[in-house]
Amino acid sequence: MENNFIDTVIGENIITDSINSTSNSLKSSVSSTETTCNKSIINNEENYNDDQKKEILEIINLSDDDEISSDTIKTEFEIEDINKNQIKKIDKNIAFLIFILGMGNILPFQTFLASLDYLDNIFPQYKMASTFPCIYMVVICVTFIVLLRFQNKFKSHIILSIGFPCYIVLMILTPIVTIVSHTPITTYLVILLLMALCSFVDGLSQGTIYAYASKFGPRYSTIAVTGNGVAGVFVVLTRLICKLSFSSDNNSKKIGLIVYFIISAIIILIAITTFFYSLKIERIRKILITNNNNNNNKNQIENDNQVNNINGKEKHPFKEVFKKTYGFGFMVFYNFVIVLFLFPGIVVRIESLHGIKSDWWVFIIIAVYNTSDCIGKTLFSIFNYIILPLKLVWVVLIGKSIFVLLFFLCIYNDNFNHEQMVIIFLIIFGVLSGGVVSYGVSEGPKRVEEKYKPSCSVFLSLALNIGLMSGSSLNLLVSFFM
Repeated sequence: MENNFIDTVIGENIITDSINSTSNSLKSSVSSTETTCNKSIINNEENYNDDQKKEILEIINLSDDDEISSDTIKTEFEIEDINKNQIKKIDKNIAFLIFILGMGNILPFQTFLASLDYLDNIFPQYKMASTFPCIYMVVICVTFIVLLRFQNKFKSHIILSIGFPCYIVLMILTPIVTIVSHTPITTYLVILLLMALCSFVDGLSQGTIYAYASKFGPRYSTIAVTGNGVAGVFVVLTRLICKLSFSSDNNSKKIGLIVYFIISAIIILIAITTFFYSLKIERIRKILITNNNNNNNKNQIENDNQVNNINGKEKHPFKEVFKKTYGFGFMVFYNFVIVLFLFPGIVVRIESLHGIKSDWWVFIIIAVYNTSDCIGKTLFSIFNYIILPLKLVWVVLIGKSIFVLLFFLCIYNDNFNHEQMVIIFLIIFGVLSGGVVSYGVSEGPKRVEEKYKPSCSVFLSLALNIGLMSGSSLNLLVSFFM
């Protein structure tokens, strides 16, 4: 009995000493961490790479040889918060690159669009306002889908390096054709061919630009969309200057058209020059060209698939993206179905009741829509930090369908056929369209993991192109019955 008691006491003492020793050790460890807290957290290679360590040290203005006190960083969570705040900052060089590429990529389409005041007059029998968007969008969609199938065989920077110079050549050839060719049908077919070639290049480069933007962050996707909007305003201004600078006779109009297309070619040249210059900046080149990140993502995705295969469920990256962002894909798709169905094919059929010349009236319609669309995209880019309820965006999107009725009333009902009313409808329609597409393109990638962001941008671009093709094809079909 006594021995048992002694054993019990000794055992309790051992346990007590062990607990006290462990407690003191923990306290000592915590105290040491709180008072010294050197760079061991940051130097943990399992959590942070060299670039992230460097960014964190730069944020707190410390060199590699400095110590980090507990007052600066105490836990890994604070390190992650600082890293996230750093990511939120917009790099002006990268922002300009994405902006000018987004502007340059859409500029050929916008240039053709803003020249409809001239083309529609010389080819009135061919319904250029309906045939041009349809040809352009069908080719761009088919090209984009084919590119998806063989995406591993093409390098993104090579696509842009070849595609943008092709844009420049096509921009110069298009107005020359209107002077050299004297047969209307021949001129019309050659111009359509040049438009189709532009759309082919567009289909190759569009996905690349949005994939680049998604790698830098969601806010850069809205910057790319803003570049698209600014391109529409730019061509309107240059077209206005050319129309005012040259007289109304045919030869002067043709010269003005050449100047107008050359100006667009110069902007595209600036865009590709900016891209080449950016490749010399190591931190940008690392993201745009090197495939290290892509390979890491690919390996990570393959590991995920192996785990899923063990569980009997195989997941493909595109399926994962679709599952999380199909709503945003449909949002972008439906938005452009409505837009391309009504604009420009239906809207340009609205006649002016107060004697505005047809070429100027078409120009005014295009100018009002392009400007409004740019405002919508820019406003969302500026106020990107405001979180809009998803239900509100869906209400706005579905509500846009009413413009189908309103614009048809403007064509067939004299009570609605007033220039002021048409312009008001176009302003609202354009602002809503620009805002919705910016929302879809920027919010979609936020719903997926980092490794899936490029795939998400490709998916949204595919939805966008299918929407453009569907809307323009529907417009061409309806135009034959009007």
